[in-house]
Amino acid sequence: MNANLVSVIANPPSGRATALLLDHHDYARAVFLRNRAVPWGDPTAYARFFNQAQGLQAPDLAIFDLGYFYDDQLSQMPALETAMAAKKRTGYALRTMLGDKDLAGKAAEIAQTLIAMASGAVVLQIPSPMQWLCATHHFSGSTQVEDLDVDDAENSSVYVAAWLRALAALPFAAVLLDDRPLPGKQPSKTVDLGTYTPITNVTAHYRLIAGMRREDAVSINETDLRGTVIPDEFWLGTAPLPSAADFHVTHIPEAAIPETVLDQLKKLK
Repeated sequence: MNANLVSVIANPPSGRATALLLDHHDYARAVFLRNRAVPWGDPTAYARFFNQAQGLQAPDLAIFDLGYFYDDQLSQMPALETAMAAKKRTGYALRTMLGDKDLAGKAAEIAQTLIAMASGAVVLQIPSPMQWLCATHHFSGSTQVEDLDVDDAENSSVYVAAWLRALAALPFAAVLLDDRPLPGKQPSKTVDLGTYTPITNVTAHYRLIAGMRREDAVSINETDLRGTVIPDEFWLGTAPLPSAADFHVTHIPEAAIPETVLDQLKKLK
């Protein structure tokens, strides 16, 4: 489905007053796969899994997060992990991981299949260069991510941008850089989207909308649009309705009960 994020926000296909951008990965894995492995190795099976969740929750935009894919695959590739640790230079591990042609090819194949089969608008989400750098920095022999700075993030964005070119021609509604820090891996420096010029140059070339997802909000490049985060607790029935915003962004936790999720979705109408 070829629709961009701005047009969906302006006219949510669900009829909601406020567009809903939904990350359903963890919830769908718990409910539909009963916590079995996500079928990353079969792009068609993965697309069906994704569409099953998208069809049930009916978001205006669904998040496809390749960070999940890389986390899963890297844990099964000891040879690649060894290669990532071959040099201690900051960013070498991330560059090596993103430069692995087989892994990048698998990511592109899943993305292409998903877009071809998607029943609604899909947003591609990837870790921000700073967060991907933090997640792979231990391969350099250091766990001190607070030493990473803006220059390190900017340098890493060159690797991410080169990798992103294989995906940028696909009709995603937007590309979100997920800047939410991993537990225990909070860098001391905050990096703005403007630091990642190599990435925004790629998205601009392919007329893709770029944005940054943080813990409390999502901002969209070159617009005043801002998404308010619906907390996980909302889907457990223990948090109130979110405040007004241009659009809502949310993640349904794996512990959510399907009946409660459906009731909460009705409240967002």
